[in-house]
Amino acid sequence: MKYRTFIFWLGICGVLCGVLHCALGAPEGPRLTGYVQDTTIKPFIVTSDGKDLGDPFPSFWDGVWHLYSMSADAGRVVHFTSTDLVKWAEHKPAMVGKDICTASVLRHDHKYYLFYTDGAAQALRVVVSKNPWEFDFSKSQLAAEADGKVYQKGWFRDVYVTYNESEKQWWMLFEGRCPEVCTGLFKSKNLLQWTQCEPIFKDKGREYGSCPQIFKQGKLWYLAIQDCGNWYYSADTPNGPWTNRGQYLSIIVEAASRFATDGKRQIAWGWLCDWVAKPNVEIKSYGGPMCVGREMVPQANGALGVRPFPELLAAIRKKANKIDFSTVRKLSGDWKIEAAQRTLQCTGGSGGVILLDLPAKNPNCYFEAELEFGTPGTSANIVMRSSDTAERGYAFALAPADRKIAIRGFDNPVTGPVLNDKAYAFPGKNKVSLQIFICDNYMEAFVDGQQCLSVRAADRSCDKLAIAISGGPATLRNPFLHYFNNKDGK
Repeated sequence: MKYRTFIFWLGICGVLCGVLHCALGAPEGPRLTGYVQDTTIKPFIVTSDGKDLGDPFPSFWDGVWHLYSMSADAGRVVHFTSTDLVKWAEHKPAMVGKDICTASVLRHDHKYYLFYTDGAAQALRVVVSKNPWEFDFSKSQLAAEADGKVYQKGWFRDVYVTYNESEKQWWMLFEGRCPEVCTGLFKSKNLLQWTQCEPIFKDKGREYGSCPQIFKQGKLWYLAIQDCGNWYYSADTPNGPWTNRGQYLSIIVEAASRFATDGKRQIAWGWLCDWVAKPNVEIKSYGGPMCVGREMVPQANGALGVRPFPELLAAIRKKANKIDFSTVRKLSGDWKIEAAQRTLQCTGGSGGVILLDLPAKNPNCYFEAELEFGTPGTSANIVMRSSDTAERGYAFALAPADRKIAIRGFDNPVTGPVLNDKAYAFPGKNKVSLQIFICDNYMEAFVDGQQCLSVRAADRSCDKLAIAISGGPATLRNPFLHYFNNKDGK
């Protein structure tokens, strides 16, 4: 009887532990390493041993998000899971081998299929498993390769597999040459035998068409590719013809053209490279931490915006706000500071600068606010990692009159070199909402849940935050600051 009672309570404890684990956002599953990355503490995902990641290929099943990715050395498939898009549980590598490049994981008839690119052979292969946790590299089999006629040999990579409902068969997309850059197509009824077809997309003007993926949102089909930045196209059918819609992410966010969906929205990541984007792209190495996860935001005109996961923002906002209005210092101009209303108002006609003299010596933080421009000619610079005089730092610049957003820095944040910029129409006219992440070597700035800029921000010598207004008055409402961990974990 005692034995049965012991077993009963042991089972109850196991169930409760499992429920608690899932409630915390990191789902249970085999092959867990024990490491959980909380993105309210460190927003850019890396492995437990600090290793960089490569091209991601996420999936979603049974309420769990699976973030698979290449390893930077192309020898493993890295695997994280989450139920809340905030806390990510690391699993042991889903597959270990060699030359494992951009891939696609799907589930069908209680089996899991990992399609991947054999980087050395430039061919597409598949491994079948009974679970999403482990794929046996030794059981890999050829799925497709270039025929040397329609598709040139030597450039046949970045496989993506999806089910075409109207045709009732599987589509395999990949980057190829025919001879121009193309999104190639094979079709299958059973995921193992594939028939070659004509490309769905060609573009002589492209240098690359890497990591292609298609998905349907509303009435439109979208094709996303990587070519010195992430580009997207729209069409009425998955066969095209495709209309170029432009870039949706910054150039240093690599391989963010692979999406996962829960049937309601499309989400994506890319890895942050150590490239210097401007004035000339300087390629240094492959792999980096994962960027802040994005949710694609469809617009009435068919365009797609991007915003951080709402779940992540909600989790960050539950943390204590680190802004004490008594620490605000006026460096120039006329300012009205109202702590009770949580507003910082620049009242002078020529602008001014204030400094948040933050108590913590931590260069890693999240900042958000609502900004209202007082005149059409007013502009603003939100200077992250600012010096005491606001003469150094990384500045998120917003200029409604120029219809442009930019990040400048570090030695001259207001008039210095542009690290990343984009045209932006400012749909809210004189009002914008801002979310800025800066941690370790990178900074990402989102505006209005529509656009994002990303830059390498390796200088961590300063830790203040400054607001610089030019050309007229402006009001900053509800500023919120949250600290991330320093790189050494403190």
